[in-house]
Amino acid sequence: MSLANILLACLGGGSNANPQAPYLSAQEASQLPLDTFVHRSLECAPSVLEQSRDFVDIFQGHMQRGASSAQVARIVRESLSRMGGAGASKATVDWACQMLMLASQEKDGGNTESYRPPQVAGGSYAQVAGSGNGGWETPKQQQHKQQQQQQQSGGDVYIKSFFFPSEDSFAELINFLDSAKTSLDICVFNITDNDLARAIGNAKKRGVNVRIITDDEQLKCQGNDVERLSEQHGIPFKTDSDPQKFMHSKFAVIDRRAVWAGSYNWTVGARRSNNESVIVTNDSRTAQAFSGEFERLWSQF
Repeated sequence: MSLANILLACLGGGSNANPQAPYLSAQEASQLPLDTFVHRSLECAPSVLEQSRDFVDIFQGHMQRGASSAQVARIVRESLSRMGGAGASKATVDWACQMLMLASQEKDGGNTESYRPPQVAGGSYAQVAGSGNGGWETPKQQQHKQQQQQQQSGGDVYIKSFFFPSEDSFAELINFLDSAKTSLDICVFNITDNDLARAIGNAKKRGVNVRIITDDEQLKCQGNDVERLSEQHGIPFKTDSDPQKFMHSKFAVIDRRAVWAGSYNWTVGARRSNNESVIVTNDSRTAQAFSGEFERLWSQF
């Protein structure tokens, strides 16, 4: 059976779902030889499609190690026959077709780069995040973008991670706020940490344009610093004004050029007790995206 005929057969099947299909993890699949990988992944197609990026990467690894499109077609055909052919679930058909198309692209020298996850350079996703190429950039695009951003920022593009509870991580947040020169846009669920409130007030004293978006219900909580910052420093703020919903974002943008974002509420509890995680980056597209989200919420509220 030719590759074209197998594709037609796949597209014609898939009428019956299999809600009890077994589960296959990407970690287990990565250890399987090609024929077993194809058969097991077709049997477990619903879970495979949930992890599609990992499974595509595993499959392309087999192709790069010398598997041919004809070999893949044969294994897919045999696997579908063993599973009952037209009785295969739609997920099975979808995954079979995806493997066959990827194998065909490899054979024809086609561009399969949009299917591949990013190759992280120097431990930093900042070099590959935010492109329009299926979410990831080619190495050439990465290099060009990094050169542009270095020219714009006057330094390297960075992305850093911080975890709480940690006074060291908290000191980094204070440093982040203290580095604001022209603008500081804060969008957080709650602010009750007086040290953070002091840093925000100091930014306003330095002439930084400060704005705050927060949750309306949290504004009423004891110890909330937002209204006090508005009264003492003239810092404007807005809330979602909807008791049925939360304004649950937690991010800050300084000078429209760097972002602090993650699970961290700006509270003493988050600082000293909670398990929280944050990233901070000066990736220009990320900063623009968060600035745009802040402006959208500011207009909406």
